[in-house]
Amino acid sequence: MNALLNRILPPPGPPLDTETRAKLLATIHRVSPTAIVASVVLPALTAIAFWSAADHSALVGWCGVMLVLTAATCWFYFGYLRDCATMSRSAHTRKWWANMRAMAFLTGLTWGSSALLHLYTGSTVFSSVLYLLALGVLAGGVTAQSPVPSNLVYAGIPILVPNILLAEYAFPGHGTYVQLLLVVYAIMLTRHALNLQRTLVRAIQLESDSRRLAKQFQEEKERALHASEEKSRFLAAASHDLRQPVHALVMLVEALRARNKSSSLHPLVEQVAAGTQTIDLLFRSLLDLSKLEGRKVLPTLEPCELSHLISEVMSQFAADARESGLTLTPRVPEELYAMAEPVLLRRALFNLVQNALRYTRRGGVLVTARERRKHIRVEVWDTGAGITPEHLPDIFSPYYQVHNPQRDPSQGLGLGLAIFKECVRLMRGTYGVRSVPGRGSVFWFSLAPVAAETVATIRAVRANALAEDAKPDHLRGTVLVVDDDTQIRKAWIALMEAWGIQVACAAHGADADRLFLQGLKPDIIFCDLRLPGSENGLDLLERWQNTQPQARSALLSGDLKSDALAAAEEAGYFVLPKPVDPAALRLLLRRWLRPA
Repeated sequence: MNALLNRILPPPGPPLDTETRAKLLATIHRVSPTAIVASVVLPALTAIAFWSAADHSALVGWCGVMLVLTAATCWFYFGYLRDCATMSRSAHTRKWWANMRAMAFLTGLTWGSSALLHLYTGSTVFSSVLYLLALGVLAGGVTAQSPVPSNLVYAGIPILVPNILLAEYAFPGHGTYVQLLLVVYAIMLTRHALNLQRTLVRAIQLESDSRRLAKQFQEEKERALHASEEKSRFLAAASHDLRQPVHALVMLVEALRARNKSSSLHPLVEQVAAGTQTIDLLFRSLLDLSKLEGRKVLPTLEPCELSHLISEVMSQFAADARESGLTLTPRVPEELYAMAEPVLLRRALFNLVQNALRYTRRGGVLVTARERRKHIRVEVWDTGAGITPEHLPDIFSPYYQVHNPQRDPSQGLGLGLAIFKECVRLMRGTYGVRSVPGRGSVFWFSLAPVAAETVATIRAVRANALAEDAKPDHLRGTVLVVDDDTQIRKAWIALMEAWGIQVACAAHGADADRLFLQGLKPDIIFCDLRLPGSENGLDLLERWQNTQPQARSALLSGDLKSDALAAAEEAGYFVLPKPVDPAALRLLLRRWLRPA
């Protein structure tokens, strides 16, 4: 018999935790009002309908027993609600879990007592109605008590046993058949109740898991946002100090180039200058990329000249290519523009060229750019190992490396192509790859072209810049530089003197005021935005506009973003970012100073 029941009934589930029990108990509690109404209405209607078919005392006694059930159910319902507000969840669940089973047993006894009415009636119709009531209560109990199937044992046995024992009294000659039907019915209801309970428990647990995962996701999201904000605050605070040595190095190298008269030292000086420009470029890219990472909107695209940018990127890999015996060839029209974000475009191209050189052992790398119909297409060709077709769909995924299955960090982290993909996406472009195993690969990306009228404007601006460059280099005038960094002040002095410009330096506002009292009348004032103590470059320039009306003013700033920088830009002050680009500085001096 046990083996048969085990085959019919589902296996028992795992023990339930307190939270799940509390929710199952709440589910049962919600049907209590229906049970209260049923325990009053059904016995009353039955007694009225069959008043003449059974002993009156027995009917009245049964209705009295059902009123006891009604009172107990009301006690359960209102007591459960009362304790919800005063007891802890675990204590409340422990108390009413036991009371719930007592209520289930009382429900079984009271409804099971209806079977005694078979002894006080000779009506087969009345007996049939009583059996229908018992079966209906059992079926309703399956739905109401399915959250806790053990309740069906406490309620079902007191209902089934009297009805099985008295089946022969109710239906003479057919008792065995009715008894068999009741047993089969009970087994099917039990199986149905267990299935309902498992479904409900799974739903509760899935809901709990979903809430836990949602809470964990929210916590991780807040932690990531906090880390990003901390990084941004660190970069904003440290960028000024990080830029200072690079700023001084750029200006000192430019001063060295201007002062050098030796033909033998000229190549070395130019190499130092090129290396310094590369450091400056990488530093700017790092800080600009950090700013772009914090953007919540797509970056603003602008016309970018591809020939110069591609040459810049390829110059960074020229030495590595020569050492590896590889050729590095650009094939780009002299004047070709695309709508892009300079930092993202440089990073995308840098990653493609770096990736091509890493996996090329002989031959070389070719970079091409050309206009095709409605877009500008940039391609990087290599003669490397190539990529098999099954790997092509995954190569742009983070940390995916075809030729590094052992995850050797010396061969890179597998982020280059993923970053390339993100850069192209931010520039609203498309990308792709073609590859032949053993022969090489072609990685490409396409960007929007620049309108013809915009290109014409760029050409006019470039012609004006060339005209400015044709003017004499030596200028006449006096420049005041206010900066608290000693190395920066020395670099300014070296560069300005190399360009034939008189220069005075001050560490803070009080030093500058002292120079003014001594008779200094500068033509230009360059003032650092961030100064020691409570001084602010913007406040100083606004004050000096009254005392030095002849001087033009410009702010120097190494901040990524700050309230003072935003206020300076809003006030219309010219802001030179650190490290200062010597070419941009020379162009500004030519506009603001007189030729010598």
